[in-house]
Amino acid sequence: MKTYTNHALGARGIRTKDGVVFLDPGQSIELDPKTIVGELPDLGKKPAAESDDTSEIDDLKAWVSDLTKQVETLTTERDGLAKDKADLTKQVETLTKPAK
Repeated sequence: MKTYTNHALGARGIRTKDGVVFLDPGQSIELDPKTIVGELPDLGKKPAAESDDTSEIDDLKAWVSDLTKQVETLTTERDGLAKDKADLTKQVETLTKPAK
């Protein structure tokens, strides 16, 4: 038995005598190499060790947080303007009603 791991970005299929076995990214399976039909698909290469430097991720998270706050502020402002528009529309309707 040999372990096969899909290091590629997408799912890969290994054709065996019993049918196709699909591996999602990061998924591993143990197969007898004698049961494999044809050539193995490109399973990618094992990535290098994870870096402890998370500064880029932290910067992106801070940026997303800032953008989320901006969206909340703009949404509140939009809702306030919609209310003001509704109030002004009522005032105009009241002022332009023909007198009885």
